[in-house]
Amino acid sequence: MARTAKRYKDTNNGLRANGKLSYYVGVYSRLSVDNHDRKSESVENQIDIINQFIFDNNSNPNREMELVVYDTYIDRGISSTSFERNGFERLMQDVKEHRVNCIIVKDLSRFGRDYLETGNLIEKILPFLGCRFIAVADHFDSMAANVNESKLAMNIKNLVNDMYAKDISKRVAVARKMSAESGSFIGSFAPYGYEVVHVQGLRKLQINEECAEVVRNIFELYAQGITIRDIITQLYSDKVHRISDYKKYGHVYCEEGEILHQWSEGSISGILQNTNYLGNLQQCKSQSRLYEGQKGVSFAEEKDWVTVRDTHEAIINQELFERVKERKSGGKSETKIQYKNKNTENIYRNILCCGCCGKVMHATYYQSRVKDERHYAYYCRSAYLIDERKCEKNYIREEQITAFVLEQLRNVLKEQQVKAKDLTKLNMEEYESKIAEYELEEKKIAEECEYMKKQAGIIYGQYKEGVITRAEYDVLKQNKKEQDYFAEKRLEEIKRKIRKAKSRAEEENKFLRSLLKVEKCKKLNIQLVEALIEKIIVFSDGVIDIVYKFSDGGM
Repeated sequence: MARTAKRYKDTNNGLRANGKLSYYVGVYSRLSVDNHDRKSESVENQIDIINQFIFDNNSNPNREMELVVYDTYIDRGISSTSFERNGFERLMQDVKEHRVNCIIVKDLSRFGRDYLETGNLIEKILPFLGCRFIAVADHFDSMAANVNESKLAMNIKNLVNDMYAKDISKRVAVARKMSAESGSFIGSFAPYGYEVVHVQGLRKLQINEECAEVVRNIFELYAQGITIRDIITQLYSDKVHRISDYKKYGHVYCEEGEILHQWSEGSISGILQNTNYLGNLQQCKSQSRLYEGQKGVSFAEEKDWVTVRDTHEAIINQELFERVKERKSGGKSETKIQYKNKNTENIYRNILCCGCCGKVMHATYYQSRVKDERHYAYYCRSAYLIDERKCEKNYIREEQITAFVLEQLRNVLKEQQVKAKDLTKLNMEEYESKIAEYELEEKKIAEECEYMKKQAGIIYGQYKEGVITRAEYDVLKQNKKEQDYFAEKRLEEIKRKIRKAKSRAEEENKFLRSLLKVEKCKKLNIQLVEALIEKIIVFSDGVIDIVYKFSDGGM
């Protein structure tokens, strides 16, 4: 959508000729991923409500401010419990760069249903960035004269939104399990070789013959003793698109003008282990923990998986699948090297990058000839690719990296004249700030509980006076019970975080005090590396660059 206003230059709100405060507005609209939003919550409807609010404000001769739409930011089918949304991230970037100094949403739930993060954004981050926040339907304005009175209502609203999101998450999990048990495919994308069709209200897998032929070929080659690496070479030679490129281009074989990438070992291995190709559905292997107050997904125990047999046509037979399974299990060594001294800490994980292609270098280990212990070496996997991403051969041992890093750290610490008490003081200040935030949240929840308690008394009085019915009273009473339960669980979580923060602060202080003993150090630990180093870049000619987490050598 085209932008309708120029970037304003000052971080402060500018004054127009008519003396009204001028705000450059970011209109934000979000449509939920859970399909439980009402029709009235459509993106278009939300934007219409916001635009009408802006029109009414600007048409009011007694208005205090002038609202100018800078841009409209939309997220469709995105969960409200996460702020990792493209539209939201673009909006916040424009706020940080002072293009937008007012955010308007239809209501608080459109902004987010995470109680803590939403409250933190509205009460701390946006005011710090000089950005006004308005929720039209909730009559909330972060810079209104009565904002302190409305903040408590906003926090309660956010609390209810958070509870709603958790309730929806639980319902969705139950519905998905029931759907899986009925033999319906519940995945987002069909396994390679199939496509999803709707049959009598169920999502069924139907063979895509062109892809299925590739799957059969992979199984047969592996069963014949061909290695996965050789299978990858064969697929590349046959110009077979890898799975992600097949989804991109919509056909199996590479055509003129398209980029051909080689398959990954993980994709081949995944196909060889997928029981869906036998005509069975094995689902619910992972599950959301949002309704338990945890983000992300976790792997379910095998006993909780849902397996339904003969739900669709098989691509390969049981005999071929068993041959492949036997070979895969037979190729794994049953015995592992036992090290007397298990020096197995991979201290450079995720920070060691190839200077040629920029990718994270892969770790492998080897046994020391001098001592019976494990050591790591790193290499660039892209050197073994056969497509256009092929990189130069790049290999280095951890001893070489450690020697260089220690030398550089000694020089930096010597130049900075760093003292242990300075480091521990800064560390404690940071943790005390975190603990203060937790304690403030405790206070807010206590205030909200007290408010709800008073509201419960009012509602009971209304019931006794006949203002509300028994059914309405029972619903409100149940809501109060659920809110109390959530508040209790949240308070327990906050107390746990406070204990953990205090414990972590002491652990880190011990480490920081030992940090300055690096002069005598011959080895590094992962805490030291991750605390000070952003990344280490290794070039194939032996040159090593260190990027520190502190700028210009300053601690």
